[in-house]
Formats: sequence, structure tokens, C-alpha cells
Amino acid sequence: MTGLTGRAAPKLSGPSFPVAAPDVALWAIVAVALALVLGLQATRVFVSDLVFVIDQSRRTLLLLLVTAIFASPLLAPLVGKLSGGRLLLVAMVLLIAARTGLQLVDWPPGRVALGALGVIAFGWALLPLLRWRARAGLGILAGTALDIALRTTRDTLDLPWQAGIGSHLATAVLAIIFLVAVGLIAIDRGPVEPRGAIGFLALGPALGLLHLVTGNLGFAIVHTGWDLLFATALLGLALVLGLLVAPLAAHHWSGWITTTGAGAVGLWLAWGTGWPAALGLALAVASWAIFTLTAAMGGRLLRSPASVGRAGLALALGQLLQVALLFRYYTATGDRWIPFVLWALLALIVALDWPSGWPSGAVALLPHVTLGMLLPFAAAIAWQALSRQAPPPAFAPSSELVVMTYNIQSGYDRHQRWDLEATARVIETAHPDIVLLQEVSRGWLVTSSADQLTWLARRLGMHASWGPASTDGLWGNAVLTRAQPLEEQVVHFRTTQNLRRGAIIVRLATPTISVWAASTHLDDPRSASAVRLAQIEELLVSLQPVRPLVLGGDLNADPESTELARLQSAGLRDAAAAVGAIMPTSADARRIDYVLVTDELEPVAGSVLDVTASDHRPVIVRLVMR
Repeated sequence: MTGLTGRAAPKLSGPSFPVAAPDVALWAIVAVALALVLGLQATRVFVSDLVFVIDQSRRTLLLLLVTAIFASPLLAPLVGKLSGGRLLLVAMVLLIAARTGLQLVDWPPGRVALGALGVIAFGWALLPLLRWRARAGLGILAGTALDIALRTTRDTLDLPWQAGIGSHLATAVLAIIFLVAVGLIAIDRGPVEPRGAIGFLALGPALGLLHLVTGNLGFAIVHTGWDLLFATALLGLALVLGLLVAPLAAHHWSGWITTTGAGAVGLWLAWGTGWPAALGLALAVASWAIFTLTAAMGGRLLRSPASVGRAGLALALGQLLQVALLFRYYTATGDRWIPFVLWALLALIVALDWPSGWPSGAVALLPHVTLGMLLPFAAAIAWQALSRQAPPPAFAPSSELVVMTYNIQSGYDRHQRWDLEATARVIETAHPDIVLLQEVSRGWLVTSSADQLTWLARRLGMHASWGPASTDGLWGNAVLTRAQPLEEQVVHFRTTQNLRRGAIIVRLATPTISVWAASTHLDDPRSASAVRLAQIEELLVSLQPVRPLVLGGDLNADPESTELARLQSAGLRDAAAAVGAIMPTSADARRIDYVLVTDELEPVAGSVLDVTASDHRPVIVRLVMR
């Protein structure tokens, strides 16, 4: 068996063994934390960009490519052998290079390649770090805290998506600290604390839950109804609670039973809304922290550690479990049961290696790790509090309304580059009073993991109303407006062929009259006309009593279609066509995005903006209220 740098590790006669100096252990924790942050950032770019570069409709190819990358820990023994036992050093160089490249490269295929390299290097880095020192697993929670805090400071956007000197500098600081930590470990790694391979298997389901729920800022905002500041505080306090309770839970099987039950109940409550969801999310995050920390620290200490090959196999299998379940989750538009399956797998795998106590010296490191978690959270929360904006200005006294409908493709432009700032600039240029948005994501891994509605509302200084279509509430339609919404109604279509669909209907108070605005997105296969007609019938049930009405959206239907004829027969006029704004709106040169109005509103001008910030062009109509 070889250690971190390829040197033979000392054989141990029993579970009692020398303990490394605290400063060495702390540097190991720092290295794991930074590897996690850089690895998560690379993962988000790789998965999101791959989906748009390859196209989400080619699901078999996507699954094969993601499977190949996430199975890369299987190659760790070969890489270690070819590098003379310097697996961690190789992984460090590749992870830093990939992550730095992601900050500087904006060519989508290049970003996919760099993201893949970062995912591979992340797995290779975890193997020697967690095999060498059980207490280094504390870095998993520290890294989770830092990752959430970094995204909070930029309204949920991750560093690789951000341009500018500040983002580049932050990336450089992370890379340099990671480099220093690994360098210090390589110089003086201390004695090995042997551990088995089972914990590596549990890391796959644990990271899957992190992406879906426990580290998902958008999930916390949507389900609790709180703003970003309070959502971050909730996640931070729950993580710290899990860290502090973990030593108590590890001393007896009752701790495993309690953690399993609390996590399951928490996940169930978290899918609700309001205070029950906040309580459930806190339970889920704290329980996740206990189990993930146990997995990262290796559970029971053994007489001899698992080989790199066995640990790599376990990590690869755990990653493949994550891939399979997340693939099902997103293709089903947010399958509610997938987080429970991940939780059950995590609990079961951890049970196979449940410890009878914490590793020697780990409790002594708790104050350092707790402080290391609280500091970035405190800084992020303070940043949010200080940067809070004044309420958006109300409508100016006028009889006119400027309405825009825009399918933003989750922030991806026509060249498959993710650039939400470009989306914001397009909206800003038109100076709309009401913006009807489609394909908005609020925390999906396959669409950047950012809460795009929170970011856009803050960036544009507008009120936001949310109409989730997915089961998890994190993908759908939205309305941005300069008026405070008075009423909101969400419609979930029962009939669907591709992804789940729906609509958001909002009543707004303008200076002269109360107006209803609705945003919707109908099913997209060209052959799904019957499905779209069924969705229109469901929508009209909610729209018939509301007047005056502006309905906008991506209808995936041509102007001469049966779908448009049905809407017009219900009293809705094609406002853009009435003023000659009939340019194609989709990338395949079809006119499928519309602003439809009732007779109380008169279109006086309109346009289709020739921009490339999405695969759709926005439609703008100026309306006069009679």
C-alpha cells in the first residue's frame, strides 16, 4: 500500500495509531474543502454546457458521456502508478488548470472539455486526501459552506459563469490556497489513518443530494418563500448544527436511526412551502451533514486501509448511482422521489460502515472547522444585507404599457454560451413594464444551478412572480414587472408529452386600471398539436374570468395553426401581428412566440428584437388601455 506520495505506509497492529499534528490535519481539511469547491464549480459547468452543446434531446449520448466522465476514479490506480505514486499532485495540477481555464475560456465545446477535466481531477484528488487522513473529511462540510457562501455573494451565480477582475481574482485565491495546502501535505503528511472504501461509495448519493436539495439556494428560496439572505442563513446554520451533532450521533446506532428518520421527514417537509418547508430543509441539511461527514471520514477505522483501486471503484460506483438518479430526475422534470432514493442509498451505505466514535483528535478540530464555516456565511450574509436594493419604482402615470415576452432558454444564447447578463441587457434595452418569461431555472444542475429569477429581478430592479412547471418547483415561467403583484395563480397542465408545462397568471395595479398578465410555455414537439390544444383548454379555464388580459409565451405553434385559432376564438388578439411585428422568433425561423390581448387593450406599436441572447427572439408590444 502506498500513501500520498507513493511511499509505503506503516503497518498498524490495531486501531490505535499515532495522530498527526493538528496543523497538518488542518491543511488536509483545507485541501479537501478547496477541492470540493473547485470540483463543484467544474461539475456545474460540465453538466450544463454539455446539455446545451450536445442538445437535451440526444439523451442517450448525454448519458453515455456523463457516465464515462463520472466513472473516471477507476483510472486512479493507473494514474498513480504512471506518476510514481503522485496521484494527488497530478490531480491538483489538472484541477487548477481546468478551473482556471473555465474562468477564461468562453467557447462552449472548450468549456465542456475543461469541465470534464475538472470533474475527473476532483475525483482523483479526493481519493488520496480522504485515504490519508480520516479527519480530512471535515473539509467536505467546510467546502460546502464556502461554496454556498460564494454563490450567495453574487445572487446565486457561480464563479465560472462570471466575468470581470473580481471573479478572476477570487478564482486565483482559491487555486493558490489549494496549491499551498497540497504542497504542505506533500512535505509532511504524517502517519496514515487507515479507512475502508465504503465511505467513498456513499459520496455519490451525498453529492447528488447536494445538487438537488441540501446545497441548492434556489430550492431554499422557492420552497421557504424567503429571500436569498435568509435562505443562506438557514442552510448555514443547518450545516453547522449537523457538524456539531455528528460526534454525538457517531457513538451509538441510535444516532444512525435518528439521523435517518430526521432526514427522511425533513425531505418530505422541504417539498412543501413556508415554515414547514424551512423546518424540513433544516432537518434535511443537518442530517445530510452528519451522514456525509461520516462517509467522508470513513466510518470505522481499520487495521489496514483500502487500496486506491478499491477506493476508486467505490467512488466510481457512487458517482454512477448519482448520474443515473439525476438523469431520471431531470428527464422527468423533477421527480419528487429521486431525493428520497438518494437519501435511502446514503443511509444504507453509511450504515454498513457506521462508526463507534469519532477518529482521534477530530473533536479537537471542531472549533476550527466551525469557525471556518461560519466566517464565509457571515461575510456572504453581510454582503447581501449591505447590497439590498430599494423597492422597484412603480408604474409612471400613463395609459400605455410596454409588454415583452421572452423565452430565455435558461440563460443560454444561440451559440450555447451561458450569459444571463446578456439576457438582462436585452430586457433592459426595451424598458418594459411587464416581462413574460419562459424556460427560467431556479437551481437545476443542468441549467447552471443558479436561481435565475432571483438574479434577474435584482439585476433589473423588478418584482418577480413565479410559475413553476416542474415537480420540484425550480423550472418554469415567470413575470417581471414594475408593479407590485396583487394576485397570483399557477396553472399546472395535466396533459404533457415532453417536459411538464404550466402558466403563471398575475394581477397588476397600473395607474389607470387593474391588468392581468399571464406567461405560458406549451409543449414543443411539432407533432404534439393535440397536446397543445389540451393545454390551451386547461389554461382558458383559468383565463376566462380575468379581464383585461395580456397573455404571452412560447406557444410552439405557427400563426395559421389550430392552436392560435382556438385562442383567438376565446377573444384573444395577436397584438404583435396587429402592428406588423411578425418576424420569426425561433432559431429555426418560425414565429412561435406571441403577445395576445383582450379587447380592452389596443396595440399601437411592436417589434421583434433581432438579438442572440437566447434561441428565441423577444416580442415587444406597446399597448394602450382603453
